Amino acid sequence: MKSAITVSEKALEASYHVAKLIARQKKPHTLGETLIKPACMEIVRLMLGPNEVKEVNKVSLSVDTVKRRIHDMSNDILGTLIKKLLSAEKFALQIDKTTDIKNKAQLIAIIRFVDEDFIKEHDLFCKEVPERTTGEEIFRVTDDFFKICNIQWSNCIAVCTDGAAAMTGRKKGFVSCVKQKNPTVQFTHCCIHREALMVKNLPEELLNTMNECIKIINLIKSRAINSRIFGLLCADMGAEYEPLLFYTEIRWPKFWFRDKVLARVFELRHEVLNMQTKRNVT
Repeated sequence: MKSAITVSEKALEASYHVAKLIARQKKPHTLGETLIKPACMEIVRLMLGPNEVKEVNKVSLSVDTVKRRIHDMSNDILGTLIKKLLSAEKFALQIDKTTDIKNKAQLIAIIRFVDEDFIKEHDLFCKEVPERTTGEEIFRVTDDFFKICNIQWSNCIAVCTDGAAAMTGRKKGFVSCVKQKNPTVQFTHCCIHREALMVKNLPEELLNTMNECIKIINLIKSRAINSRIFGLLCADMGAEYEPLLFYTEIRWPKFWFRDKVLARVFELRHEVLNMQTKRNVT
């Protein structure tokens, strides 16, 4: 006998799919009830008829429903990841703390292990550190998660962190706390931080080039009229891009932003030269 799929089961599946789309696009949970569902009902009404609209209306996309669906999918993904991690036994951990736009300290952990002869890398957790971001507090948050998921520190073969005192402190740093659990664990310095430190000491020729590019970018983007004229100039010349990229001194993206800024200026070098010629003429 063939098992029939009821309308309620289809509506439930559709609700999960829409919640997944909302989560992937990082949109507010209210989007499902205020935009997606009304839009679907209007499309179905115009293309299929009013009777089919009643079926679409059975899909629940309220704020609480979307939140619950995303939470269920998140728990399912985490459960699958933990099962694979426990079966792999040995793993490496990369951990770092950051501050979000609300000035809350967030602890991010990335796990790497062997899964079916392939090295897999996944986000393990992102937890808020409620009080001070000391090494002991960071270890406590991580250790509590490990205890809940039955992850053993003895299976951790390597830990990668930045060079902050809270991470590398000899007495109360995160490194020393982990070594109390597993003395054989290996510690490495995050390669991203090494590259960020490296670009602080550029060769003089490259540094002068970078400074000149920043001056050109600031000259064009500092005033709205210059940006508009430059955009029109790029369009007239058939350039692939219209805007230049601002350079940022933010720590994390700093080293690859230099590359993108220089590349964009080089690609628009003819447009920049024409912009400078127009300024000199006027």
